[in-house]
This record gives sequence, structure tokens and C-alpha cells, in this order.
Amino acid sequence: MPRPARFTIRAASALTGINPNTLRAWERRYGLVRPERTPKGYRLYTDDDLKRLRLIQRALQQGISVGRVKDHLGDMAAIETLIEDTANMPPAPARATRVLEVSLADAGLAGSTTIRLPSRARRGAAEQSLADFSDQIEQAALRFDRAWLERSFSRAVGLYSLRHAFYHALAPALQRVGERYLKDLGNVAEEHFLTAFAREKLIAALAGLRPLHQHPRVLFACGPGEQHEIMLMLLALEVGLEGVSALYLGPDVPGEAMLHAAQDSGIRVIVVSCTMRLPKDCLLDVHKRLSVMTRRIRLMAGGPAADRERAWLEGHGIGVLSLDPEEAGRQVLQAIHRH
Repeated sequence: MPRPARFTIRAASALTGINPNTLRAWERRYGLVRPERTPKGYRLYTDDDLKRLRLIQRALQQGISVGRVKDHLGDMAAIETLIEDTANMPPAPARATRVLEVSLADAGLAGSTTIRLPSRARRGAAEQSLADFSDQIEQAALRFDRAWLERSFSRAVGLYSLRHAFYHALAPALQRVGERYLKDLGNVAEEHFLTAFAREKLIAALAGLRPLHQHPRVLFACGPGEQHEIMLMLLALEVGLEGVSALYLGPDVPGEAMLHAAQDSGIRVIVVSCTMRLPKDCLLDVHKRLSVMTRRIRLMAGGPAADRERAWLEGHGIGVLSLDPEEAGRQVLQAIHRH
């Protein structure tokens, strides 16, 4: 029976949206989670650890104290009940206001005035939907607000999952920001700002998800002149979440650069994203040079432009990927195992 998956602290952070420093603090100060350790002392988290971390994060975001969470660590169902009870808690009646009398003498006036300080009962904040987080991400990008962008994305990951946060929060926001630019409602700087953030999060996630000591198996790149990365990012994430090490090169990658990156590594598949146009000369050159290498490397193309030219690509022995990132991910994984 295969050993259950283990995740480094970088992977745990990427999959839960919890900062590595916070993970260490939860372990040292509160004992909220006890990851395994390698002989060299590196933390390794199990799937159960990740489920517990997500649940703890939800509880804390609902306003439940660390102490109360710690008291119920042995019973995850009890923590779920705490979260539900807090979320459904009706507003408590307002407590009597505290009245302060303040002298006006310092202002050179006679008499005094009163200040009322109402006490507000704390209640759990309702969980936000992925659409809510997507709107927050979009607005943060339009304001170039990195802190709010980071907070919104991390909360989406923590409440849902890395895959859901990318698919249903970050990617739709990126698409809307891009559409604003095309409609002359925004500036290209906003799209570049959010794209850079998405790329940074993807590369960090892929690095964290990479199995220990495994060389990259798949290279992801946009073809020459291609700047649209959304679908390529989602596909790279799909492969990374399956425990396969991926090398992400991003937009506008010349064929020569793809070959150079693949030549001296463990790359088995090169995936080229073609959204607007198909770089036929580039793909033919890469395919021809791959065919004479001693190690077999499969070339595959995806995106709307590749789908339109499916017959041409297949006629030249180049694989064509589905427009659905999940299905395309399965195709890439099958190609890896064949090579």
C-alpha cells in the first residue's frame, strides 16, 4: 500500500493560504498541529493535517478564540459545530451605553459635553463566497492594493482550496480586468499588476507542491508573442496538484528557450499555450529538434488557437490539449507516463 502524501511547509502554506510563520507559531505556541519531521528536521504535513488547518483557520476567522479551538482539537466535529453556532448567532442586544462627561475648559469654553460609547456585541462574520473574493481581488487590482489583494486571495484559499481560489476567484478577476482594458475602461498596468501577482502565486504553489528531489517533468510556456496566461496557469496548477513537478516559464517564450530549458532537465512534456495565434514555424522547429534528442520529449499545444488548428497540429505529430484545464491536465499526465 503506497505511503500517504506528505507536504512540506511551503506546500501546506500554498494549499491552505496560511503563512509559513503562522503555521510555525500555531505549532510552537499552541500545539494546534503536530507535523511529522524528516531526519533533518523539516516539517511534513499529511492530508489530515491540512484539513485540520483549514478548519482552524475558518474557526479563527469566525471570531472563535485560539483557546476554544485548542480545547476541541481532538474532535473536529465539535469545531465544525462551534463555527456553525457562531455564524448563526443572532445579534445580541446592545449593552447600555457608557456615557463620558468631558469638560470644555481646555477649549476655552464653559460647561461640558457628553460622549456616548456604545458597546457592540461581537458575532461571527458570515463566510464569503468565491464570487465575493473575486470582486475583492478585482477591486484591489484596480487600486494597486497589494496588501488587500494578498489578504483576499489567502482567505479564499483558506476557506475553499487553492484550486477553487484560482479557478473561481483569481482567474475570473484577471479576466474581468483584462476585459476592462480591451473596452478602454482601464489601463494595461492593472492587468499586468494582477497577472504578476497570479504568476507569483502559481510559481510559489508549484515550488511548494513539487515532490522532494524530483526534477521538473513538464514545461509550461506561452508561444512567441503570446501574453495570455490564464489557461496555462490553471493547467500548470492542475498538474502540480497531482504531485508532478512543473517548470513554468510564462508569456512570450521563444522556441529556443523552451529547448534550452528542456535539454538538461527531466522534462518529459512541453506544453505551449496558443490563445490568439498558432506559431506554426516555432512549433515545427521545436518538434523537429525534439525528435532527434536521445530522450523522448512530447510536444503538446493548447488554447483556442491550437483547438482551431487541431488537424494541422495532429498532422505534424503535435498533441492537442482540451480547452478544459482539468481534462487537459489528465492528458498531460497520461503523456508523462507514456514517456
